[in-house]
Amino acid sequence: MPQASFFNLLVEFVHMVVVNIIFVLVLILLMLPLGIWRQAAFAVMKRNFVGYFSNPTGYVFLCIFVLLTSFAAFWPHEFFTTNLANFDQLNKFLPYIMLVFIPAITMSIWAEERRQGTDELLLTLPAKDFDIVIGKYFAAVLVFTVSLLFSELSNYAVLLAMTGGQLDSLLLFSTYLGYWFVGVAMLSVGMVASFLTSNLTVGFIFGAAFNAPLAFFSNSDVILSDPTWIQRLFDWSLLQRFEPFGRGLVSLPSVFYFLGIVVIGIYLSMILIGRRHWLGGRDGTSMLWHYLVRAAALGAILISGVLVAQHSPLNKIRMDISQEKVSTVSETTLDVLAKLAQDEDADEIKINAFVSNNIPTEYVQTKYDLVNLLREFDVLGGNRVTVNLYQGIEPFSKDAIDAEKKYGIRPRKIASESRGAQKVEDVILGVAFQCGLERVVIPFFPYGMPVEYELMRSINTVSQAQRKTIGIVDTDLFIVGGNIRTNEGSLPIPTLKIVRELGKQYNLEIVRDTSPKNLWLENEEGQPSKRRYDVLLVAQPSTMTPEEMTNLIAAVQTGQPTIIFEDPFPNPENFRHLQGRGTLWPRILNRGGTGTGDIRKLWDALDLDVDTVNRNQQSSPYLVWQLSSENPYTRDPVLNLPERLVVKELRADIDPLFSKTHPATRGITELCFQYTGYLNKRPNSSLEFENLVQTGKAGRVPQWEFLMAVSQVGLFNPNALQSRRGNADRQFALATHIAGINSSKALAEEVPPARSNTNVIYVCDVDLLADYFVDLRNNPIQRGTAYQFQNMAFVLNLVDSIVGEETYLDLRSRKIRHMTLQVVEQTTEEAMQEVYEATQQLEIERMQAEAEIQSQINEEIGPLQSEIKKLQKKKENGEPIDSLALTYKEQLLENIQLEQQQRMQKKQEELNNSRREKLRSIQLDAENKIQEIQKKFKLYAVFIPPIPPLLVGLIVFTRRRLREREGISKARRLK
Repeated sequence: MPQASFFNLLVEFVHMVVVNIIFVLVLILLMLPLGIWRQAAFAVMKRNFVGYFSNPTGYVFLCIFVLLTSFAAFWPHEFFTTNLANFDQLNKFLPYIMLVFIPAITMSIWAEERRQGTDELLLTLPAKDFDIVIGKYFAAVLVFTVSLLFSELSNYAVLLAMTGGQLDSLLLFSTYLGYWFVGVAMLSVGMVASFLTSNLTVGFIFGAAFNAPLAFFSNSDVILSDPTWIQRLFDWSLLQRFEPFGRGLVSLPSVFYFLGIVVIGIYLSMILIGRRHWLGGRDGTSMLWHYLVRAAALGAILISGVLVAQHSPLNKIRMDISQEKVSTVSETTLDVLAKLAQDEDADEIKINAFVSNNIPTEYVQTKYDLVNLLREFDVLGGNRVTVNLYQGIEPFSKDAIDAEKKYGIRPRKIASESRGAQKVEDVILGVAFQCGLERVVIPFFPYGMPVEYELMRSINTVSQAQRKTIGIVDTDLFIVGGNIRTNEGSLPIPTLKIVRELGKQYNLEIVRDTSPKNLWLENEEGQPSKRRYDVLLVAQPSTMTPEEMTNLIAAVQTGQPTIIFEDPFPNPENFRHLQGRGTLWPRILNRGGTGTGDIRKLWDALDLDVDTVNRNQQSSPYLVWQLSSENPYTRDPVLNLPERLVVKELRADIDPLFSKTHPATRGITELCFQYTGYLNKRPNSSLEFENLVQTGKAGRVPQWEFLMAVSQVGLFNPNALQSRRGNADRQFALATHIAGINSSKALAEEVPPARSNTNVIYVCDVDLLADYFVDLRNNPIQRGTAYQFQNMAFVLNLVDSIVGEETYLDLRSRKIRHMTLQVVEQTTEEAMQEVYEATQQLEIERMQAEAEIQSQINEEIGPLQSEIKKLQKKKENGEPIDSLALTYKEQLLENIQLEQQQRMQKKQEELNNSRREKLRSIQLDAENKIQEIQKKFKLYAVFIPPIPPLLVGLIVFTRRRLREREGISKARRLK
């Protein structure tokens, strides 16, 4: 490892050590009063603490504890499957590990004193029973704290190596802080067990038995069938109360729960140590029932305190101490939930979430975010929002069946790869929202979907009765679906997925008449005017009829907010029915109107200059292209065509590509455009232009030259247009907001048509609306490449920004950063790159081999073909030839060609088989590399963590042995 990297790792480790030192100092400050006002308690604490680590047994249990925690954290295969740098796997097993380690600490607290007879000596000291109990308890806490520190720092060091130093240290500290609270609670219960017996083994068994219910309440569904009791017991389990700490949260109800157990345990221990006073007192009357009732009353008080903290505003007292704020919702979400919680008279919002147990790697972070956010919604939503979270359900369980019957949430079959083997898993990841009669169901969360945005939009949808309206203008693009009549029958066109997304938030209306008279609603007298459509959405207006174009321009000039997508060359893969026909092309569909509207009239109304070039009396717009070096996706053969450009902002402060002030580009850093045009503002225009997106250094090519090259060399040849392109030497505006000085006034009241009322967003690429980008948003990892295109978010932002709805702008692009195993990821990426390069090389070798075979075939049949051609030419010229010889040679050539074709097919099959074998071997080698590094880290995780406590133990015992031998003559030492 390079020195700089090692230094970074050392800095991170020291940072964690400092955090732990601060925690220990705080703990010491809390115990300081013992040394000042309770010196007897301090003496007992010191004696027990030193005694534990003076005994070899203490170090044995310490090493076992560290080993078990490391084993549970890193050895489960789910650790590498989830690819998250946290202790989620350890969280599941920790209560059961504690059932072994905690009794090992507490079994000797009092049982050893009674066995050795030193209990009477302690009880005759000038100290109260409280001093003895609290001293022994704090000694146990210190022993456990030291053990936990060894475990934490060892496991942290292993994670540092796996992540290259990229860790959320405070999230890991929060997790171990939760372990500490679990441990101190179990210590108090185990101490009670030690006061009941003088036998260490019995004390160990009692300590494990008394703590077992708290540990196993989370698995009560194994023996119980009543869901109510299962949920009640689960709520009071150690695992459930620890859960916020595992997400970086310090929660007041959880702290109350653990401290309540501590108080009860200490009180019961005081009762047991003082039983010499009340078990058959002076009058022979036992006070056992008296103290049992007092203990039960104390327990009831503490349980009530926990319930009050959980079901009152105190529940919202929680602090996310993680560095990445993995459990912190956005300010927008906080505001919305606060407003919902205040409206207590409204209908309750019920959220039922169903999450299966087996989740492929790509879905782990989505599941993590979904569960975290729903838990926060349940707390922050007050009595208005109720969340029922069903986790770990199996595809054929009762919960899964109910989810399908009630909400249509079904298991999805997801293909994944694990340890080199392909497998298909049934995954359930759906949420249903209900408020009154309104219901919204998200049947499945794809791993690329922004979880918080989808949840908040669904909550708002079911809780709000009024929605704004989008008028979708009917054009030849058919973005709302339809049927096209062809010679072969009717061609159905489905509604675009982006339109369905808009329908989740807005009312949608198809607009076939855009005349100004239909743009305002008739309101009662004294009521303010209201527009019929909050925004008009127009896709490819160049396909409109002249009448529709006139009406559209009239609507724009009355101040109607409008979004226009106009594309010089719509990608035929996205809109096949248009056959690639774009701007300034004649219409090919007949939707009831005649002729094609002149798009240049719309450009004139918007003061737009769209550069065109004339060819054969036909105007042709330009397409924008970019340098291949600007494309970050080198493995994608489709994006290697420069006319499919990626706008990615890397140096926002030096060369901004997205507007920094407009709401539509908030959070947008990467877009993909396919065969896009560009626009210019006319000189001396009275309209205000704000460029939303522009390219880096790019060039342009006329549309007709692009089509000519495509027809000659193929659409996806990266060198198709190299000789026809100009230089990449300027920036081009791809989307802009055009507004007049009176646009805000025209939005609220009817005004005479004028250019100054204009309020239009114009985008030069209709492919942004394609289903391809919606699918890519939901499933961004394709063929081993993770795409970061935000096309879908950008389109939704355009609509929200122009209608003044800014609730979701930040949420759509908000991403919670999860720390992953970057060293393992890097190995995986290197292996994938090797597979890709090997695949490319094998393809080249296959093509070369086929070319060589074809060359050999041509050499074999070439002379015969030449003879036949000569004879045929003589025959055409009327010269005498031997017809039988010609027929014989033609038949011979046909037979040879058939034989050579079979030979070629056989050779191709052999080449393909060889290629598959080699590719499979390469893939297995890559998988072995990944498996090797995983195994290496597993071995490190098991062998390295126990070493520090073992070394400390050896040092202590060596020093102790040397001190014992001081002052003893050699003759008296044991041989």
